[in-house]
Formats: sequence, structure tokens, C-alpha cells
Amino acid sequence: MSDYENALEQLRYPDTWCEAAQTLMEIGNRNALVPLMRAYETPVEASKVCLLDALDALDAGRGALVLCVSEDAEESRLAVHLMELFPNEAYLPALERGLNDPSLAVRRQARRSLACQVQTPAWETLYIRLLEAEDTETRAQAIKSLARRRTDKSQQALAERLAHEPV
Repeated sequence: MSDYENALEQLRYPDTWCEAAQTLMEIGNRNALVPLMRAYETPVEASKVCLLDALDALDAGRGALVLCVSEDAEESRLAVHLMELFPNEAYLPALERGLNDPSLAVRRQARRSLACQVQTPAWETLYIRLLEAEDTETRAQAIKSLARRRTDKSQQALAERLAHEPV
């Protein structure tokens, strides 16, 4: 078994995550992003810092932009989750596209990841556009996020939307 395959096998068990993460960082194969994310999402009470370190070392940010256009919905969702873990304004267009993905899981993760991005003027502009979203959950998130922002631009957009908001 190769070092890469051995490391992937080790990712199946929380007690060997860090050893696997170290090996994957040394190998430097960005294909490990998906298995690392699957390990990260494992619902266990164990430290996941070494997994985050490995994701960071493998340039998860760039990898997320590549993976998010995967035809596999689960890979796309994992990529969008990476965007939550490593916020970057460059993700905003991909996250906006994710809000309209055919997969419900991708759409939900895109909403969550979008909420975790740094609140820059570009983020605010995107959320103002989302006030017109057909999806009520997306629109509700935009309303809540902009209400907390308290900038003149956000407050004006919310006031204008209020007259048209059906809910």
C-alpha cells in the first residue's frame, strides 16, 4: 500500500488523523482535500486542528474553487464547506452559484458558508442582491445578515425591500 493510500485509510480513525494529515501534507496531493473534509465532518469529540492544518497546507482555498464545480454533488458540498472554513472574498461568486445548485445539500451549505464570509462591501452587495432571491430561506438569511450590518447601504436596501416582502 502506498503512503497516500495508507494515509487515506488512517483518516477513517480519529486516533490516526494527525499522522495521516502529516503524511498527506508531505505528499502534497490536493486530491486529499475530499478525504480530509470527510474526516473533518466526522461527528466525534476529537481535535480536528491537524486536519485543518493539512487542508490549509494543501491550499484548500484554491482546491475549493476547483471542487465546487464537480459533477458529484457531495464533492461540491464539501468544497463549499471548505469555503466556510477558509473564508475568502474570491468565493462569493461560487457561493452565489451554490445557492441555486440542484442539490439541496449544496444550497444549504452555500447559505451557511456565505454567512461565514468576511463582511466586506462585496459581501454586502451580494446580500443586497439576495434580497430578491426566490428562495425564502436565502432571502430570510439576507434580511437577517443585512439587519445586523447596520450600514446606510444595508438599511436602505432593507427599507426598499420591506414594501415587497411577502413574508
